[in-house]
Amino acid sequence: MSFPASKSSMKFVRKPRSNKALKGFRPQLTSLVDVMTILLVYLLQSFSAEGNIITVSKELVLPQSSAQKTPALAVTLTINTKHIIAEGTPVASVDQVLASDELVIEPLFNWLSQRRAMTEKIGQYSTTTKFTGDITIVGDRRIRFRLLKKIMYTCGQQGFNNFSLIVQKKAE
Repeated sequence: MSFPASKSSMKFVRKPRSNKALKGFRPQLTSLVDVMTILLVYLLQSFSAEGNIITVSKELVLPQSSAQKTPALAVTLTINTKHIIAEGTPVASVDQVLASDELVIEPLFNWLSQRRAMTEKIGQYSTTTKFTGDITIVGDRRIRFRLLKKIMYTCGQQGFNNFSLIVQKKAE
């Protein structure tokens, strides 16, 4: 079976070929976006920072040390001249703790108890999260040893026995 030839009155329209020379180079926008995306992914994957970023307030003066170990991820206690701060939440007043004869700081003990229970509950459902007893203490160099001893004793009573003290590296 054959079909008759088209009897359309439309003629084939051709674009006139004028000036074959390029007037300017125009890169494809999609190609540039692809290149920028690849560069961004590469830079994000190759970026690494040692340890955790710990911000220290301006009023806090860290003790100096020649230690080389970088800080690890752990519960953070900050001790300044006025408050004991656990993970950004003020827990106890330094003056009240020093005035007390008790070795255990009750508000800190309760906070650590809740934190340990939460970590152990998460550990029941996760294979990567376990309670290790790691705690990082960021303390002002002017705090009394008696205060530090009470804080460390309270942490030890809740099973937080792996202490790390944040210090400032000595200038060489």
